[in-house]
Amino acid sequence: MFVAKFKDGTIISMGEDWRVEELKELRKKRKFYCPTCQQEVQLKLGRTRLWHFAHHSNECQGSLEHESMYHLKGKMQLYNWLKKQNVKVALECYLPIIRQRPDLLFRYNEKLYALEYQCSPLETTLMEKRTRGYEQIGIIPLWIFGGNRLKRHGPNTFSLKAFEWLASRTSKKHHFHLTYFCPDQNRFAHLHQLTPYSPIKVLTSYHETPTFHTTIDSIIYPQSKENINILEKWLTIKKNWRYQTLSPYPSKLQRNSRNLLYKNRIPPGFFPIEAGWPTAYHYLFASSPKHWQLLLLFECLQHQPLQRSFPRRIVSQCMYFYIEHNWINLRRMPSSTHWELAVKGYLHFLVKIGYLEKINEKEEDYKRVKDITIPSSLEEAIKLDHMLKVQVMNQNNQGYNKGISVRKTNI
Repeated sequence: MFVAKFKDGTIISMGEDWRVEELKELRKKRKFYCPTCQQEVQLKLGRTRLWHFAHHSNECQGSLEHESMYHLKGKMQLYNWLKKQNVKVALECYLPIIRQRPDLLFRYNEKLYALEYQCSPLETTLMEKRTRGYEQIGIIPLWIFGGNRLKRHGPNTFSLKAFEWLASRTSKKHHFHLTYFCPDQNRFAHLHQLTPYSPIKVLTSYHETPTFHTTIDSIIYPQSKENINILEKWLTIKKNWRYQTLSPYPSKLQRNSRNLLYKNRIPPGFFPIEAGWPTAYHYLFASSPKHWQLLLLFECLQHQPLQRSFPRRIVSQCMYFYIEHNWINLRRMPSSTHWELAVKGYLHFLVKIGYLEKINEKEEDYKRVKDITIPSSLEEAIKLDHMLKVQVMNQNNQGYNKGISVRKTNI
């Protein structure tokens, strides 16, 4: 840590301008204490490492975890980055009411922010607790991850841990955004348009900016510099799903999806064209849309008689059963958006492509107007997926929008 105090309570910070001779003299004459746990700490003055304070043991009950040099370096660079923008910022300011100590506390546009620079894995429950703590006292939490957390699998494919979703911020176009910072390169990395297709993998646009070209505005109010065509990228994912070999260790959801296809005499790669799309709010489910949409089609919607009305409530009850039995997992998000919006989003998609028809806007009644499309070959499946993608894109371009905002979906 960079901040300690003397016996009389006076704060000393390594964020200020010090000469090594001054600090060595202080170290001889004075003792330093942790502002959080009040234990004595030692001042480290290495030649190649950042000057900082350290506990004699790991018994501090404060919010700070054991900090790596990577984390310390990044925190100090972010502190100086804010100061250069004339932002009033404090290092490691302890907040006794909530017993938390953010890496940086700063005021900007009459609002108070707690910047947490997170480089190590964190339990989702702990991250939610910290976030709630700040919000309870009117402080806006701002999470930035260490660049060491970036896990890239392709030009637009990354993997995210569950807790990282809790740090996502929403842009004006309602896209989810995450910010990373690498102190070794002194650069920010930005993930825009976060579109999950499995419990951990996402499609996203990616770009980097050096600190001198990055403002605090661009972090608080993220904007994508270059959006990618999600549907175009998604076709590659669907193609991979159709050709991939079966996992020898399937999850409960994968096993049940596989059994459904087997019961209907459908090979795994020949799953319905209508399943496996990035529909509105689909991110609320951590489970892959390929599986939960397939379940809804076979276990609920296909059982509704053709041209016979049914309420949306039936579909939600079906999904509720899967959630309660841990077939389908929910994704923890910063806002408390209810998972039923994902069900509505998928029904809206099925109306757009002509599988369903909405017959009562107020009561949300639907009717099934045709059967699902099962391809007769993998080649036909790829072709039909492409045709459906073109159909949806044309509808979006024509401004098709009934019931759910197109801005809330990636298709």
